[in-house]
Amino acid sequence: MANNEHNDSAVTPHRSISKNGTMHSIQLLRAVAALLVVLYHGQQAISARFASPAFPAESYLFAFGAVGVHIFFVISGFIMVYTTRLDQKFIARDFLRKRVLRIYPMYWVCATFYLVIHYMLGSPYLLEGSEIWGALALAPEYASAIIGPAWTLSFEMFFYICFGIAMKLGPTRGLITLGLAFTLSIATGFLLPADGAFGRLVTNSLLLEFIAGTAIGWLLATGRLPQRGGPMIVVFGLVLFAAGIAAGYDRLPSVIIWGIPSTLLVAGAVIWENANGFKKALRKFSHFGNSSYVLYLIHLVIITLTIALAAEVPLIRKLEPAVAAFVIAGLSLLAAEGLHAGIERPMTRSLNGLFRARAPKEKLARF
Repeated sequence: MANNEHNDSAVTPHRSISKNGTMHSIQLLRAVAALLVVLYHGQQAISARFASPAFPAESYLFAFGAVGVHIFFVISGFIMVYTTRLDQKFIARDFLRKRVLRIYPMYWVCATFYLVIHYMLGSPYLLEGSEIWGALALAPEYASAIIGPAWTLSFEMFFYICFGIAMKLGPTRGLITLGLAFTLSIATGFLLPADGAFGRLVTNSLLLEFIAGTAIGWLLATGRLPQRGGPMIVVFGLVLFAAGIAAGYDRLPSVIIWGIPSTLLVAGAVIWENANGFKKALRKFSHFGNSSYVLYLIHLVIITLTIALAAEVPLIRKLEPAVAAFVIAGLSLLAAEGLHAGIERPMTRSLNGLFRARAPKEKLARF
């Protein structure tokens, strides 16, 4: 590849959002997305085992928390472009090394917690060796065998690999090629339904959410992102979320009912912050975006421990599921903050140093 391949669109660096390159709005959205998933799973687990919901629609409303995955996918596409210096030569090896070190080590730590805690509680995983190794490798067929929500990490790793390959063509040509490739694979899945977990992954319409995120990142990086209208776009995205809840979010494919408003939410937040900065009051909450990956990984084991404790403490069993969900969310957030500060952050820094991976200047090189 010639060195000038990365100048295919006269890409210029995005102007810095803040002094350290951190996009606080995106960090905040990451925290919110993870908490939505936690609330959904917490309410679901408690209502299935103990108290009944306070009103019929409670479980339906909490199930909206699944939208957090769609927000995550759009954010992931955006972050990959935002943290990649499009005006410099792209080194796929270094990019993929950073991604692997970001995803796998902490995932393995959390998976170990799950295996140990379930064993101590007398409910060990009944998995064969191939299933355990497949889960640890995040193979699509086994990714959710230990940590249920880890199925999304198979999508993340597939996207990272494809992104790393596509960027060798240059930022614009690479992203266009990636978008076309994903669109073609999805269309192929409609015509010829795929067999096997990997086949279903590469033909899943959720891949379009990554592409939507990369488009937002490219527009920002090239100075083509609108400078006005951010708040209105955010509000419009929220209105579409509400409309989806009111109309019935199971009536349309999730990539439409949740993917489109997720894209608008992320795009509006980026435009809003790029034009007007980010309120200091909200920056404090954006801090929780740093631990959102651990929160996403660890919350199910917190739910498991809560259920085990409820067997001994009748008061916990009597908690209304919605109330219990918020308690679980708070406990999960505390655990995630502790694991992030005590294990994830120092471990990631050490591994990047050990493998001589050039750590990006932006703090957003997470998830």
